[in-house]
Amino acid sequence: MYSIAEYGAMIADTARMDAFTRALRRVITTDSVVVDIGTGTGILALLACQLGARRVHAIEPNDAIHVARAAAAANGYSDRIEFLQALSTAVTLPERVHLIVSDIGGLLPWLQHHVTTIVDARTRFLAPGGTLMPRRDVLWMALVEAPELYRRHAEPWDSRAYGLDLTSGRQQTINTWRPCAITGDHLLAPPIRVTAVDYAEITRPNLDVVARWTASRAGTAHGFGAGIERVLIDAVGFSNAPDREDRLPPDAIYRPVFFPWSSPVVLDVGDTVRVKLRAVLVGDDYVWSWKTHVLEQGLSDRVKARFDQSTLWGIPLSATELHKRSASHVPALNEDGSIVSLTLELMRRSMPLGEIARQVSEQFPSRFPNWQGALTYVSDLSERYSR
Repeated sequence: MYSIAEYGAMIADTARMDAFTRALRRVITTDSVVVDIGTGTGILALLACQLGARRVHAIEPNDAIHVARAAAAANGYSDRIEFLQALSTAVTLPERVHLIVSDIGGLLPWLQHHVTTIVDARTRFLAPGGTLMPRRDVLWMALVEAPELYRRHAEPWDSRAYGLDLTSGRQQTINTWRPCAITGDHLLAPPIRVTAVDYAEITRPNLDVVARWTASRAGTAHGFGAGIERVLIDAVGFSNAPDREDRLPPDAIYRPVFFPWSSPVVLDVGDTVRVKLRAVLVGDDYVWSWKTHVLEQGLSDRVKARFDQSTLWGIPLSATELHKRSASHVPALNEDGSIVSLTLELMRRSMPLGEIARQVSEQFPSRFPNWQGALTYVSDLSERYSR
């Protein structure tokens, strides 16, 4: 969940906001019914009203929706915006809408349940002939020489700081991608358009693509950059593609991302690089993998490097934790699980929170030596699980 300060940074991103404002102005009429998925503090819903929309359904699970409600009242739009605090997949609207607008895709659109959320909204909310905004995301990738970016991943673990061997941490950081600043000076080959996500047609959430480059200048490659060109409507959008950094304003929140290699590779002009990039939705987020194959002058028998990396290896998991996820594991509740189980059972009996807190405190006195501490705990559970 984003903080209010983070929502403020999104509003301050002039490249993003100017693009959404231009796009909304082109599609909204006085007859428009709009749904804003992930409204946050409500900026896009408010703009839709300002531009004349007849009705806006603003959906947001975060408590930031209360700020959006206050903003709607302050601007005189409370009568036209219906605020729904929930996931959009749990919402049923009373009408089909002319426009679905959202900005929940992150730096790359393969983020949590973004794609499946849009597919669900398109299926259940959108009227025939309606508009999706964004319309599509185009993925761009670039081969980069970026020693300063690479150092952020590797140097703390390679440097023998304080005379200690810390290389055990390198496995995690080198299998993790992160936002970065990539300029034209970093590029060892021109960026390539890899694929496009058309939100009017996409049905599956996963990514599986191959990128190929031939080095156009000599240098040391440290990995590749990736970013998107987000098309809101035709000819209107914004981008964090790997060659756009020089054109981004200082307040831009959308930046390229950097996928490091296991180790740097010295490239000569004419060497070829092939990367197979995958993102697979597992549970609530994606597991990324990138397999790299570098050939000297493109010759199949002259392999310069092979790497097989994944964000799965960027997570420090113990054998015990992995065993708990196996199909054969027979789980037994620990103390935390027992407390949650008791609390939910008492909620199911329609018991007041004060009484639930008393019973939880009595049964788990070492965790809750006083009633107030237990009340805070069960209130948090009530906020999450009760209607």
